[in-house]
Amino acid sequence: MAYLQGKKEFWSLEFKVNRQVLIPRPETELLVEKILSLPLSPRPCLLDVGTGCGNLAIALAHELPRAKIIGSDLFKRTLRVAEENARRHNLKNVRFIQSDLLEHFLKRKQRFEVIVSNPPYVAEDSWQHLARPVRDFEPRKALVAGPTGLEIISRLIDQASQCLVPGGYLVFEFGAGQEERLKNLFGPGWDELEILKDYSGLPRVASIAWRGKS
Repeated sequence: MAYLQGKKEFWSLEFKVNRQVLIPRPETELLVEKILSLPLSPRPCLLDVGTGCGNLAIALAHELPRAKIIGSDLFKRTLRVAEENARRHNLKNVRFIQSDLLEHFLKRKQRFEVIVSNPPYVAEDSWQHLARPVRDFEPRKALVAGPTGLEIISRLIDQASQCLVPGGYLVFEFGAGQEERLKNLFGPGWDELEILKDYSGLPRVASIAWRGKS
């Protein structure tokens, strides 16, 4: 229905959606809630990786008007949707950049106080078990990560350690049954891992602080 109507509500804001972007889910609002609870500086710099329709970046820009927020995505067609949504909400503190995960920012040695992401985390052999409307209409590239489902999250964690300021946070969504394997992906320098449950009581969001390499 969201694709037919061309819109979807997230964080009490309306977003344009089309077949180029994933439909925002209610559980993804947990990411926004967690970030708003963090001890942020007065003018924090935040990065939303894999921004899709821009719902996370725009919701955060709406709630944190003094923040500088960047949304990134691999695909230009996806970024055009996010940019249109930012214009619709008349937000001046968010912009969008094409990047393969954090590659663009690594090259420029940019650092962020918070990196947030709702990355692809579905395993290849789980795709066929998803609800048919998801398989028939939503972009596979926004859902499937690889054989285990943790391939993109693993890259994200590695790159985030190079793009976060000491004391910064990585906050991201992950899939059912991935919690224990996920914990093994964090090496030295990471601290204060917190796992948040979604509205169904399932582990869904990870928040962790980067303390820097000793």
